[in-house]
Amino acid sequence: MSILKKFLYTSGGKIVKAYTKLMYRMSVNAFPSIPRGGKILVANHPTTTDPFILTSISNGQAAVLIHNTLFNVPVFGRYLHMSGHIPVVDGKGAEAFEKALKLLKKDITVIVFIEGGLSKFIHQVGKAKTGAVRLALASQKPIIPIGISVKRKNVKTIRSTIKGIQEWGKWYFRGPYAITIGKALNLRGNIDNRNQVENLSSWLRNKISLLEKESAKRLNLRK
Repeated sequence: MSILKKFLYTSGGKIVKAYTKLMYRMSVNAFPSIPRGGKILVANHPTTTDPFILTSISNGQAAVLIHNTLFNVPVFGRYLHMSGHIPVVDGKGAEAFEKALKLLKKDITVIVFIEGGLSKFIHQVGKAKTGAVRLALASQKPIIPIGISVKRKNVKTIRSTIKGIQEWGKWYFRGPYAITIGKALNLRGNIDNRNQVENLSSWLRNKISLLEKESAKRLNLRK
């Protein structure tokens, strides 16, 4: 990693941690703690804020697969590029996959959202995409499943226009934020076996859904 990328990533992480401490009531349960080194963090995606939170708890350098539109936001998009995050362009998922695979082979953590984008519903995990499982099979790196839950009433839906394209964000600026981190999963299988990959992806999605429910329970217990 270049000195500039390391500086930007470290500085951004410190800002996120400070904001998190000030504005969120965090509840994080890990079974066990997130290991260092290359791994794939796979989570549900209830809010646009999630990537920032996950990078702050990743226990080392991490790159998030993020839709390309956000890389076009003035200043912020430049930060994403220079921090080493991975743009996902519609119809060019193979390019993002190869970039993520290269980072994993360098022992850098990659963060993937199981649904491939924002969840349609706050407390439901939608149909799984296969990217996370294919990355795990190709890299032989462990998957760390994560379930995120937030209070629906605190989610602010904001519309923005980026280079003429309208985007809707579900921002979570403050309030309780619960994360449940599962045990590392070491997958084995044939990446070219489509049925096997889809079955493993559905299995992973179910694990993340159970972790999300555990997070949601803790939200209801907290004042």
